[in-house]
Amino acid sequence: MSSEMEKLLLEEEKNYQEVYKGSIVKGRVMIEKDDSFYIDLNYKTDGILPKDQVIDSESIKVGDEIEVQVVKIDKNTGDILLSKKRVDEFKVWDEVKVGDVLQVKAVEFNAKGLICVYKTALRGFMPLSHIELKFIGEDVLKSYLGKTFEVEIIDIDPKKRRLIFSRKNILLKQQEALKTEVVEKIKEGEVFEGIIKDIKDYGIFVDIGGFTGLVHISEISWDRSEKIKEQYKIGEKINVQVISFDQASERLSLSIKSLAGHPWDEFISNYKVGDIVTGEVKNIKEYGAFINLHPTVDGFVHISNLSSDFIKNPNEILKVGQKVEVKIISIEQENKKIELSLILEDKEVAEEETTEKE
Repeated sequence: MSSEMEKLLLEEEKNYQEVYKGSIVKGRVMIEKDDSFYIDLNYKTDGILPKDQVIDSESIKVGDEIEVQVVKIDKNTGDILLSKKRVDEFKVWDEVKVGDVLQVKAVEFNAKGLICVYKTALRGFMPLSHIELKFIGEDVLKSYLGKTFEVEIIDIDPKKRRLIFSRKNILLKQQEALKTEVVEKIKEGEVFEGIIKDIKDYGIFVDIGGFTGLVHISEISWDRSEKIKEQYKIGEKINVQVISFDQASERLSLSIKSLAGHPWDEFISNYKVGDIVTGEVKNIKEYGAFINLHPTVDGFVHISNLSSDFIKNPNEILKVGQKVEVKIISIEQENKKIELSLILEDKEVAEEETTEKE
């Protein structure tokens, strides 16, 4: 070999970039095949870049200059196996930090949570306790597969390739934003449409849009005999009125019955003294009987108004639960009292009819 030829070869070797396993090098796409690209690395041998080592193979075209990592060099054939995916992953690791909000896709799940992918390059884990605001079962967990949603990075360690996500943190922030917005609107007397979140023996918890208040049992219905769990269901939409709100303690008291109007007002708007109405015997005393006329509206019949005939005890003619017709003989609006009579005809009229018969 002539000295000139040796000089040319040495000069050419000087221009070669350093290629070894693990190195990151630049190259130009020369050929595209069905399953790979051939990359000119400005080296003795071209590199082979399999398409499964590219995040988005459709974005690469012949003539593009790309950055790749050397995965393997075959000592026998000299083939150089490359990966663009690894380089892109390294770059993405540098882009993210704790507190960042990312758009990810759930690709796998296990008993402990979801495995999610960011930009199809980074795989992160979302613990079961960080998926929703409350505990979820396997059915709900499976439903996330294939879905895309926002998460917050709560832990990251590039060296250990550890990335932990939380969707719960996003939901908490959204809930807090809604809560702040609703708090500004909460005033005594305001009416909201809410959703029943929980039902207890002492009342109903209603979410009015990011803020939950209590409808105490005494504020559910004018009729205290109603059974809460039979009347209402969790998830049901319902209108409620604000009774009071302590912003410092975040204590919100609501009412359902205040929107229904008082049964007393409803009753006296439809009935007057002299009207005959149907009621049910609610309670019997020695001096008379209490008759239920309308939900929470009772009237009283004195023993002297139970019968035209003399009776010693109301139990002689009445039983609890018995349906009776009664006549309204007085209404005390201020004290909410109604006096009734089982004697439907006026005594004077009855006496005149008796005299005529004689």
